[in-house]
Amino acid sequence: GTGSGGWVGSGIGSGFGPGFGAGFVDLPKLYSSRCSPAERLAKMAANGGSPKCEEAVTKGLAWLASKQNADGSWGQGHKGAMTGMVLLAFLGHCETPDSLKYGEKILKGITYLIDLGRNQKLPEFAGIFSEKPAIVSSTYEHGIATYALGETYSFAKLGNRELPGLRDAFEKGVSIIIEKQNSKGSWAYREGVGYAVNEQNDLSVTGWQFQALKAAKHTNLKINGLNKAVDRVEDYLESTQTPDGGFGNADRAQGYNQWNLSGAALLGLQTLGGGHPGAVNKGIRWLSSELKKEPLDWSKNCYLYTWYYNTQATFQKGGDAWKEWNAQFQKQLLDNQLPDGSYKREGGGAIDAATTNAAGGDADLYRATLCTLMLEVYYRYLKVGDREDEGSSLIPVRNR
Repeated sequence: GTGSGGWVGSGIGSGFGPGFGAGFVDLPKLYSSRCSPAERLAKMAANGGSPKCEEAVTKGLAWLASKQNADGSWGQGHKGAMTGMVLLAFLGHCETPDSLKYGEKILKGITYLIDLGRNQKLPEFAGIFSEKPAIVSSTYEHGIATYALGETYSFAKLGNRELPGLRDAFEKGVSIIIEKQNSKGSWAYREGVGYAVNEQNDLSVTGWQFQALKAAKHTNLKINGLNKAVDRVEDYLESTQTPDGGFGNADRAQGYNQWNLSGAALLGLQTLGGGHPGAVNKGIRWLSSELKKEPLDWSKNCYLYTWYYNTQATFQKGGDAWKEWNAQFQKQLLDNQLPDGSYKREGGGAIDAATTNAAGGDADLYRATLCTLMLEVYYRYLKVGDREDEGSSLIPVRNR
């Protein structure tokens, strides 16, 4: 059995542990390429990666592990977001609470997030994964942390570590996201209120909320309003496409918004279930044309937040768009990783260097998580076309 709540409750030790420990476990097919070193290398080779990419990932994870705080969190100013980002990077390499190398650190990070939501002092902020739930960044923090807990829940059956409260924290987190969606299908924030329904649509905030909803869909938990919320966000994303194919934010005429956020909109349209081939093809063509005009350059116009989404969107599309993007982003990341596993500070103006500007004192962590997640792209998620049945895969537990 799976117990009654928590990290599939108390039943995971006696149920999944001895029952599946020596054999196979059920994992959403979406994640199936992460959990075998041989499969990771095969996906790397098939998708244009290299052993250097995997080496950079392992160095990056080791550096991230070394930066954990005593309370289990990562970061200083935005602990909910940074802890979520680091956990996503670990999970992207199939490092779970049962990982021999990082299991204890991952367990502490997950517990930190569960407690963060549970221990909010004001009832209106109950369940929000932020130390400062009234400020605008809490919208990002909550989306990122919920996304990480959703992937954690899907990996719960891989192990026999108990995590009481995981399911409740995650379901509460998703319910908050659904509740805060506005009439257009988007999310934003209000100064002084933090995470609040706001009719000013924000494509950047929306990106993290839909990634959390996507993770929720793959848990197979029955969460009220989930499917409707996903349908509505797909409608919103398609509505932001400009005549030239990019995707804008509140002001669709602002060219930089198109470049910064088109990959986020494309990723949602590709992976949330609706397909949207016309909008996706038009958007990918636009991204490719922009890349030709302005090749990636770490030293002068590097916006890693944009690169994170564009890497996934072009990977999902495949073909020439992915080959062109992969050749450039991979070289930029590998050339700019430092010997300790972290990454050089990127260059650019006020917009391009927003990785540093947005994360403040957490910029080194944020930069390393974005780069690690990008270099895991070759195996982190199957391409949509490879998982159309959306079934599950039997993963050999001892082959990790």
